[in-house]
Amino acid sequence: MQSQRENLIRLADAKTLREMERYAIEDLRIPAIVLMENAARSVADWVEGNSLKNNPEAAVVVCCGKGNNGGDGFAIARLLATRGYNINVVDAGNPSKSDALKNKQLWEKVGVSASFPDQNASRMIEEADVLIDAIFGVGMEQPIEGAYREWIEIFNSNKRALKIAVDIPSGVSTDESRIFGIAAKCQYTITFQAGKPGCYQYPGAKYSGNVITRDISIPKTWPENLIINNENSDVSDSNISTYTFLLNEDYIRDLVPERAEDSHKGNFGHLLSVCGSAGMGGAATLTCLAALKNGVGLATACVPNELRDRLPGQSPEIMTVTPHNAPEFFTEVHAEFVEQIAESHDAIVLGCGLGVHSETAGFVQQLIKNLEGPLLIDADGLNNLDQETLKARLGIAVITPHPRELSRLSGKSVTEIQENRIATVRRLSQEWNVVLLLKGAFTVIGSPDAKIFINPTGNSALSTAGSGDVLTGFIGAFMAQGLSPLDASLTGAFLHGLAADCFVEQNNSNYMLASDLFEGLRLARNSIKIHQKS
Repeated sequence: MQSQRENLIRLADAKTLREMERYAIEDLRIPAIVLMENAARSVADWVEGNSLKNNPEAAVVVCCGKGNNGGDGFAIARLLATRGYNINVVDAGNPSKSDALKNKQLWEKVGVSASFPDQNASRMIEEADVLIDAIFGVGMEQPIEGAYREWIEIFNSNKRALKIAVDIPSGVSTDESRIFGIAAKCQYTITFQAGKPGCYQYPGAKYSGNVITRDISIPKTWPENLIINNENSDVSDSNISTYTFLLNEDYIRDLVPERAEDSHKGNFGHLLSVCGSAGMGGAATLTCLAALKNGVGLATACVPNELRDRLPGQSPEIMTVTPHNAPEFFTEVHAEFVEQIAESHDAIVLGCGLGVHSETAGFVQQLIKNLEGPLLIDADGLNNLDQETLKARLGIAVITPHPRELSRLSGKSVTEIQENRIATVRRLSQEWNVVLLLKGAFTVIGSPDAKIFINPTGNSALSTAGSGDVLTGFIGAFMAQGLSPLDASLTGAFLHGLAADCFVEQNNSNYMLASDLFEGLRLARNSIKIHQKS
């Protein structure tokens, strides 16, 4: 599986990038000015081919800061000016880095700069047709204030210009899900050598636009011994590695279980869904139906008495089982019954629609302690859980919280979690020995070995009742079919988001019901060519 993971898109945090650059400059003796020229040429070529080709008279303004990102900007301006385009530069004064200063001096041989702040600089930005943001790069680690904040405000106020970020939009965190007070909002980001995690998390994603990665001749020698030490977050852990991956279609396609021509339902697992309570029978239905739609051979819903005969009427493929004397919800006395029937199932999902009755908490906690097979805990399974019980479980469980559920379970505020989604998931998945899937735009999935996977699929249409139940069924189906808890989570999350993307595109609307995901799933499987295999 490790060799398969090498086919994933690996993202690089700031510390990793610095080490890769150090290796190129110090060990391989590639001059830093050459790397800067390569970076500048990749941006200049893109701007020329995608913007100036059809509008050669466009007014281009390059905004250059004092660091190496500004040095890239001066080189971009020079390259485009020597090709005959209308280029102006707004800068922050003399660069603080020698290579950046050298590129400013080279620029001054072909053009002039306006320093910010002054009225002429503001006017050029306001009137530009193309704006290139080279103010701050990946080394940004503090709030943007004063003249720099005003500069970015004016940059953002030009609503008609095409805006391109150099490596990363100024103000976007390289490593995490936050910005430094303000950020340059761009339609495109031309990033160098490897994608940056912060561009694939909100709010950074909305400032980054379409991210395009360009090779600038820094060898991808990933420094495996680096550690994360995020001084801005109390989720720091000096023992955590820096693997971060972006999921893609090719990787997920290879994970989907094969369906041979001579197979039968017994080849594809039996999922037990312990879900539902009075008034929340839909959760059990959606979970089981989602599992069946994703290929599980059999799906049984363990539900209270009130729901036992209703579910088959909603979907005849769903089997039901009920413990004795469980009229509306489960209590601790029903746990032994579930433990016994779980032995004949290949995977269990626990929590959707269970409710948060005081008696239900004991039921959930006993099951989590005693169930040994593949287990996913969601929704009210999490709401009835404490981290001590979770950490005491011997096997690896999958947990799928949204930020508020993770806040209650971890003791961290929602704000802390949302500003440090990657670091939080990386640490807690390791500490709790779980696969942790943190829901939200660009879902973050962490494994017990501290690897992080970011899911790029999905959209706001998923913000609807029941979509989480469908996700639970998707992941549970893949666990029952034999995928590891991690691979089942990656595959389920990717297809869940892609199903929403395909449905929205097909119907030209970002509104849907959770059940619409089943039609979206059919479209998604077709789009990435998941077919029956012989």
